Amino acid sequence: MIERMTRKKLANIEFSEINPELPKDKDEIGLYIHIPFCKMPCPFCAYIRYPWNPKLERSYVEAVKKEIDLYRKVLGDVKINSIYVGGGTPTIMSEGVADILKHVRNAFDVSSDIGVESNPDDLNEKTLALLLDAGVSKLSMGVQSFNDEVLKGIGRRSHDTKQALDAIELVMSNDGFDTFSVDLMFSLPTQSLADLKKDLDIVIEKDLPQITTYPLLLFPYCKMYRDVEEHKIKLPDKKVEKKMYELIVNSFVDAGYEPCSVWSFAKSGVDKYGSVERDEYIGIGAGAMSNVGEYFYTNTASTEEYIQTLGKGSLPITIGAKSSLDGTAARWLSMSLYEMGFDKREFKKRFGMDVDEKFKSFLRWLKLLGVIKVEGDHVKVTRKGMHAIHLMTKTFLLTFVAKACVACIENPKPLRLD
Repeated sequence: MIERMTRKKLANIEFSEINPELPKDKDEIGLYIHIPFCKMPCPFCAYIRYPWNPKLERSYVEAVKKEIDLYRKVLGDVKINSIYVGGGTPTIMSEGVADILKHVRNAFDVSSDIGVESNPDDLNEKTLALLLDAGVSKLSMGVQSFNDEVLKGIGRRSHDTKQALDAIELVMSNDGFDTFSVDLMFSLPTQSLADLKKDLDIVIEKDLPQITTYPLLLFPYCKMYRDVEEHKIKLPDKKVEKKMYELIVNSFVDAGYEPCSVWSFAKSGVDKYGSVERDEYIGIGAGAMSNVGEYFYTNTASTEEYIQTLGKGSLPITIGAKSSLDGTAARWLSMSLYEMGFDKREFKKRFGMDVDEKFKSFLRWLKLLGVIKVEGDHVKVTRKGMHAIHLMTKTFLLTFVAKACVACIENPKPLRLD
């Protein structure tokens, strides 16, 4: 039911050429920086990425720095309260990432931690030293599975189980990072409940600060999406996926981890690492998405168009959508439920309206089903309700975000924003 309700809410959103009103009076905002290169792009990955081209790195880094400078002119003395570097594989070009982060600090007042995604095969003493010297305090590692056959089944060829375990030991022996998170995936081709349990047992035994478990999300342009449609690959059905999710929640909670989102679990007191938990952010880089006020928009997905457009002194924005205040509030509510709850007073402060009045029937429905509980001004997702919010979040990504990505790829030419 919650999947159907989410799809219905998002059905009328269309992405088109848009000239967003860029913020000029913000006190603070987040930055997302996209590195679109991978040694071997995975057939399941939904994000904008290309095979690694070392000759393109310098041009790309310089273009990113130019985009940062353009936003500095627009945003003025805004404080950067969040920096997240994703991909692709940022650690494939650690020196370039360090250069970009130094440029951000020179352009803005940075008051945030810096989080960076990594792959096991990229991590060594030199890479870790570069990241730490650049001010990176939060690191995530995309392991996906510790089963080589499962990795093979999803086309993950960049590392094997031994490399992943060695990389974990390397990072855990380095006390420079405030937070270290390992990413796993579930509902994968050939993956059984027993396979998943072995993965969970390994990360729990390693006593990692945080673990994030993502479901497989296939967007229409992904090779694996086409393989599933053509019945070349079979995925676990919904009943098995639910059992997998329940196994994840029960395993981590029983081991003393606390849910910091419906997909992430952290040790008590750990400063959580998250990739999407930001209210407003500017996306920097080819294919990067921005979420500012009523606007959600994307940069061109083409690295060539991106570099050329920045060379001409223009922002590389291509398409987007404008939401009403109600739509923006609904998006905030959905993300807050993904993060396990919210404070009603915060909603009122942000949107000038009472959440109980604006979303009365929706919240009442969630409460009746035991998805949420209300304690004074605090709305919290229950352990029982986590699966429902998992489905809601998954549906949001497979509709709203997938539609944005498709439109971005189909419209590579950036707008001329004068």
